[in-house]
Amino acid sequence: MTTIINSSYPSSINPLSPNGFMLNILKLPDVSYFCQQANLPSISLGEIDQYTPLSVAGIPGEMLEYTKLDIQFLIDEQMNNYKSIFNWMTGLGFPENNTQYSSMLALDNKNRTELSKNYSDGTLSVLSATNNVIEQISFIDLFPISLDSLVFQSTNNDVQYMVGHATFRYSYYKFI
Repeated sequence: MTTIINSSYPSSINPLSPNGFMLNILKLPDVSYFCQQANLPSISLGEIDQYTPLSVAGIPGEMLEYTKLDIQFLIDEQMNNYKSIFNWMTGLGFPENNTQYSSMLALDNKNRTELSKNYSDGTLSVLSATNNVIEQISFIDLFPISLDSLVFQSTNNDVQYMVGHATFRYSYYKFI
């Protein structure tokens, strides 16, 4: 007697390519165009130990933790994309005086509340092998927390274009 194994197949058997993506951050269109790398941050859910006489059982927690969004981008010749992140950060931190914050708010000409002008939403679009959008991840209330230094050097033999690295925090992300 032959036993037939009933196995279901996934709806898609094509693997995901890591180089098919687009990142769009509303406040940073120049960065979006030159973006070379972005991560889909990890997510974790806390847990609570419940002690019983016989064992320790795990119970799901109620707070999600999201890691930071890291991006890498080519810097344009006028440094507009680098300066857009720099200006956003100095506007939030206003190292010289309070008018830096006011100037940052004035640059944002969208109809938003004062609080939302500190943040921007962003979308990471995942592309198929034929460059069609197959998935979108929306980041809510992004803001920059880190912009790496740039190293200028005259000892390079070949042209190596400048690459910027920035890190963002956000409230949460969701698949849309």
